[in-house]
Order: sequence, then C-alpha cells, then structure tokens
Amino acid sequence: MNGVKQNMENLYLGVSKKIITPEVGGNLYGYRPDVISEKIEDDLTATCFYFCQGGRQALMISVTVGSLATALYDDLAAKIEQTFSIPKQNCVISATHTHSAPNTCGEVGWGDLDEPYINGILAPQIMSGVAEAIAARQPVTVGCAVGNSFVGVSRRELTGENITVLGQNPHACFDPRMTVISFKNEAGQAVANMIHYACHGTAAGCNKEVSRDWSGVMTDELERVSGAITAFFNGPEGDIGPRLSNGGTAGDGIRRIYEIGWVGARDAVQIYKTIKAYHPVELVCGGGDIAVSMKERIPREEAQALFDQFGADAINSELAQRHYAQLVLDAYESGKPEIASTPLHQSVIALGSLVFVTFPYELFSQIGLRIDDCFAGQRVLSLSNANGSMGYFITEEAKCRGGYEVDMFYYSGHDQPYCDNADFELMQKTVQHIQDVLKEGNR
Repeated sequence: MNGVKQNMENLYLGVSKKIITPEVGGNLYGYRPDVISEKIEDDLTATCFYFCQGGRQALMISVTVGSLATALYDDLAAKIEQTFSIPKQNCVISATHTHSAPNTCGEVGWGDLDEPYINGILAPQIMSGVAEAIAARQPVTVGCAVGNSFVGVSRRELTGENITVLGQNPHACFDPRMTVISFKNEAGQAVANMIHYACHGTAAGCNKEVSRDWSGVMTDELERVSGAITAFFNGPEGDIGPRLSNGGTAGDGIRRIYEIGWVGARDAVQIYKTIKAYHPVELVCGGGDIAVSMKERIPREEAQALFDQFGADAINSELAQRHYAQLVLDAYESGKPEIASTPLHQSVIALGSLVFVTFPYELFSQIGLRIDDCFAGQRVLSLSNANGSMGYFITEEAKCRGGYEVDMFYYSGHDQPYCDNADFELMQKTVQHIQDVLKEGNR
C-alpha cells in the first residue's frame, strides 16, 4: 500500500460492534409498506471504525439497514460532532442495503420512518458504539487485498421483447472486485476488517424475517476465521443484485441468504488470506457539498397527466411517480423558483492509497468504475447508500432502456429532473472533490 511518509505518526483505530436488532412486528423496508417482520433470523449491527492520526479524526460506521434518510444522517452526524468533536465532513454512515431491516429511510411509496426504532435502538446504539470505538483506539497497520467475486450480477435483464426487467443480465456492466482491508495492532493481532463489494441485499426476497441478508453470512465467517470484528461497506449496487440460482436477483425465502452468502464468505476469506504485508499509512479526510445540475420542470399539463395515472392507494414506484407529479404541480401553484443544481454532501476518507467516497444514492456500477479509473496508483471505493438517501443515480445510456431504476431516477423527490449526462457531471465533480481533499491533506 502507498501513502507512507517518513516520520509519520501512528494511525490509531478503535472499533466496536453494537446490536441494533428491532422488536418483531415492524415494517421491513425495501419492497412494500405492508411487509411486517415475524421473526429474527440474525442480529442487525452497527459497526464503528474510529480513526485518528495527529489532529485528524474520521469515523466510518456500517449499519445493517436498507438506507438512512438524509435528514436522519444529518441529525446523527450533528450529534456525533457535538458529542465527540468529529467533524461531520469526516463522518461516514453507510447502510449495507439489506431489505430485511426496519424502515430508516421513509421514502415515499415504501412506508413511514420507524421513529420508535430510530430513537429507541438505532441512534442510542450508534452513539454508544462511537464512544466505545474511541475508547478502544490503538496503533494499527493496514493490509489490503483485492480479488474477484461473482456474488453479484447486473439485475437489468433485457427480455426478448426488449423490455428491461429486474432479473439477471450477465452481459451488462458489473464490477466483480471485492476488496478486503485488514488492521493489525502492534502485537500483530487482527483488530478489524472491512469488506467492500457492490450488491443489493435482496437474496431473501420479500421475506418476513429480520436479517442482514447475504452480507451477514459473509462478515460472520471472515470474523470467525480472522478473530476480528468485520463489517461490510456496500459499493455502487444500484444496478447489481445477488446472482441467485433461481435466475433472479431477489430470492424466494430466507434460505437464499445462505446460498449466496457462503459464496461471498468463501471469496472474502480467500482474499483475506492473500494479504501478506501490513503497513503504516497516512489518514487523510475531508468533505463538503458538491452539486448536480438540474433541468427545467416538466410542463404543468404533463405533470397533471402523470398524477392522474395513479390513485391515492398506489405504492412503491407508482406512488413515487404520483408524488413527483404533485411536487411539480405544487411548484407551479406556489410560483416556486427553479434551481440550477441540487447539493449533496460527500465525505472522503483516505487510508494511504485506499480512498473511500460517499454517495447518498444507489449508484450504478459503471459510475464507480469510471471514478476509480481516474486515479492511477490509488483504489477509489465508492460507497452507495452513504450519508443519506436520494434515490437511484443511473448512467446516461440506461435511459434508453428504461426500467425500474430509471423511473426512480426521474421521480426521486425533486420537482425538476437531473440534467442530461448527469452521471458524467457527478463523476467529474467527485474526482475533483477527491483530488482537492487529497491535495489539502498532503500539505
């Protein structure tokens, strides 16, 4: 790994894992607002990684829920900053995107936020976990290895009728790389591991068990083998789902999490075992807002026609479309001025040559690949569902094929659509942002 400076101060890491399992009987977020849990299959967790070096502090938290509402992230990050003096821009809260956890997103069409769960379990356990991680900090060195895993596959299946449906498309863009990052203390003992990979947490399907889905099986096994706390950080999974033997990317029962989870477990363990050397690295962290350009609103008549297509009893993407149309109509009614761009908060945390960057989107695989390609000698690990939730972010060429993700990109809660070639603009601004943070950190 790169990033070693002469006379560099020690990198300290503190890690904790807290149980955030809900009571049975709540809405499971991801499919429908009426899916209610009936059983606990495996415990949900919040795993906190606290890094410090010199005067720099950074926090990375992996939470095994579907997505975190942007306002919820803002509230948690503000409390963390106020309580522990870790700047918000250096605070990453990344959801693993299991579809078998409480509703912490509140997206229109998928049900309301589970406020009792958030206030009674999630938020207190995260705050407790951060405190424990800070108290447990110790000097570490870092090892990393990358290998291929075929847990995932593009889920944008193209039928014989040229229609895009949720299924498996082995011919479409897919990043098979799985990155395992390991930390050892001064005694040479494994302290913690991170696994970065991109894949939806939908192996169980529309089940009624609380579960971390396939990634929980994987992290548990690497934790058993290594003896160190292990967490999953999901990558650009917007168009990637688990490569299930039923031919789809959504399962037909909880047993499917083990079918695909053990594939991930085998791959993660094999990659972990190829790590040969651990090195001191420099911590660089920072962040702020970038912005994506917006187009003009659709005409009032078009919005009214879209609104009239769906009744008030619509759910999921249909209700999202109706809500989008209502936003447009309300904007015309109130005379709301149009905006040139919409901001999004983005954190950058680098551990030597490994660079994490956050997106409050379900990012398409190709966007993450293009960002990584811009950095020779460094590995950029894009995090989807991190630091908020603003819907899907697709590639320009996906628009002509349509499909679920494309619909959700258009109807993502704004009353104006994103600009043409928005993926390229997001990529460019992210690359510049990373470069700025790294340059500032190396002064």
